[in-house]
Amino acid sequence: MNREKDMGLNTWVDVLVLQDVSADQKHLLNCLNEYDVSFKVSSNAAEALQDLADTSFKLILVDVYILENSGFTLLPQLPADIPVVAIIPYDAEVLQSKCFDAGVSGYFTKPISKIEVVGILTQFLHNETLQHQTNGHESGYEAIDLTYLKEVSMGDADYEQEMTVKFIEIISTDLEKLHSCLAAGRYHELKSVAHKMLSTIYVMGLGSKVSTHLHAIEFDDLSKEQLLQQVQLVATICTKAKEEALAFLNS
Repeated sequence: MNREKDMGLNTWVDVLVLQDVSADQKHLLNCLNEYDVSFKVSSNAAEALQDLADTSFKLILVDVYILENSGFTLLPQLPADIPVVAIIPYDAEVLQSKCFDAGVSGYFTKPISKIEVVGILTQFLHNETLQHQTNGHESGYEAIDLTYLKEVSMGDADYEQEMTVKFIEIISTDLEKLHSCLAAGRYHELKSVAHKMLSTIYVMGLGSKVSTHLHAIEFDDLSKEQLLQQVQLVATICTKAKEEALAFLNS
């Protein structure tokens, strides 16, 4: 655990990581350390439940295989007021569905991408460690807001470039998937793509512009025409954001 904070007789920690030791875990913990997020690691369900009894957490990150090995019976044993985010192989769509059916709050994929981790942390710890105040857009941009990226980079231009390139790559792929899923009538997959995009948009300050539309795609009972409208809105904003991100790279 990289740090704990006093809270009466107990302690509170930002994140409980429930995952076996692996290269993925090492990368994840490096990301948490990089953003000064406090965490504790549990390697199995029994250990995690004991940690939850001893310590207060704000977010639980759990490997999907630990959930699957428990028959997904672990989730009802976790505190209902703590969001649970699953770590899932990128091509395991069946496991994604099982996780949502079991009640997880979100997921990100492995191999672990830093931009997805940052998005998840921003989404679920937005009032805590990663909170940032938006003081207006970076001059010249209509869609993206670089305030958060500038804050977490702490002046590291190479990091800003790396995260911007990843944003462009991931958002391009996700937009293609949105359109193809809608055209083919793969609505369950469409909802999954919309959910995944939530962990990407925050890095470029798109949360206030896009999250409502992505939530509508994921959760609302919409007709095909309404879904098309929402997808088009997301595509319009994200395409503009891509253009501005490219301009930022070349600035």
